Amino acid sequence: MKAIVVSSTMPFSGKSGVCIALIKELEARGRDVGYFKPYGTMPALVDGVETDQDAAYVNRLLQRPGPADAVCPVIRTRSFMEDVLAGRVDDVLPKVRDAYSRASAGRDVVIIEGPSDVSQGMTVGLALCESASLLDARILLVEKFAGLHLPDALLNARDCLGPRLVGAVYNHVRESDRPTVLDHAGPYLERMGVRFFGSLPADPMLSSVTVGEIVDALGASILTAEEHLDENVETFMVGAMGQEKALRFFRRKAHKAVITGGDRPDVQLAALETSTRAIILTGNIPPSSIVLARADQLGVPMLMVDMDTLTAVERMEALMGRVRLHGPGKADRIRDIFVEGVRVDELLAAFGV
Repeated sequence: MKAIVVSSTMPFSGKSGVCIALIKELEARGRDVGYFKPYGTMPALVDGVETDQDAAYVNRLLQRPGPADAVCPVIRTRSFMEDVLAGRVDDVLPKVRDAYSRASAGRDVVIIEGPSDVSQGMTVGLALCESASLLDARILLVEKFAGLHLPDALLNARDCLGPRLVGAVYNHVRESDRPTVLDHAGPYLERMGVRFFGSLPADPMLSSVTVGEIVDALGASILTAEEHLDENVETFMVGAMGQEKALRFFRRKAHKAVITGGDRPDVQLAALETSTRAIILTGNIPPSSIVLARADQLGVPMLMVDMDTLTAVERMEALMGRVRLHGPGKADRIRDIFVEGVRVDELLAAFGV
């Protein structure tokens, strides 16, 4: 059995997405693939089992899901942190070894989701180097590309991890940054002893949220089209101009949510004439009957919130600030862009798969 740890040097780099892409690609190649996450930081209760939210989601994507109680054995809950600081937590490594034995039984390959950076989990002996050694696995690092920069974190990880580090991929690369990655950043890593396997482009679909998630995040009241809450929203725009200008403005982006005052029927009607997935009405002001009827006819949810426009914008920015992989079609999409941008055969061969 081969084991691949997918980790990163900073949070929200996209390691969960790369885990999913590897799982989907290996399963398409006929491999029995398992998944394991030694240390979870997003506590959730799923079917009565305390686990990690992302770990439970990825496990369900497997053709043969692992035991729910073995996929993520150590969860960083508040009570767990209090117990660690008070010295009440016993050695967790036997628990991790036992869970891994169960999750990996009969598998050809196991994809292990590592910590968000090299040091996370150190207090309980599950930092990246220690967990990879414990599970006899080698490491692929995922680095979020944020424009031209020096890859200090990757080189620091290279020195910390030693021979267990196999290589790296860049993630969330904007089209304008591709030449920098291909001509400069990637070749530089190779010269510095870090194998570079390619990059994944930034993709609005992967950063999208559903209308239902917006409802939950903003505490919104649903006024129309409740049956369309599963639609994906890829971006949002603020409407605070006249109707004619608003129409031109809203045509610039598709699959969007529009935030505007509840007392702006002109802006609301302009938004409804373009590719709009939801309209968020601020100030707790209901729209006119004409707007409601038009939104209902087009199947566009109108959401009323008891907050001002600035607060709604801040909530939306926080909600859409990172890639979210829970949603229809996202698992297949992440595999597609992974295969397009990464030298997958070379990567798998480097891990002995």
